[in-house]
Amino acid sequence: MAIEDPCAIRRRAIATLAAHGVAATVVGDAGYLAGVLDIARTGQGVALLAAVGPTPDGLAPYDRLPPVTPIPMSALARPGADPATVTAAFDAVRDLLR
Repeated sequence: MAIEDPCAIRRRAIATLAAHGVAATVVGDAGYLAGVLDIARTGQGVALLAAVGPTPDGLAPYDRLPPVTPIPMSALARPGADPATVTAAFDAVRDLLR
């Protein structure tokens, strides 16, 4: 189970597994993270998640797969967005990621 393409985390997970000779099959697509988490909670798959905040309820770290190199994250504001709103949003994300 994975978030529908395009998804940088999906591509990173599949590429990492392939580079380590681990066969992987995406058996379903979810439009949202909640769908991926629900399947992982049932034990029918694993989820590669961004390392932000605590582990979601009902999940536990799984260390029997190859480690995945982190990818940089960026954020862009739409043209014409209110500068004060953009600054507040970017500051909130930075605080969350610290």
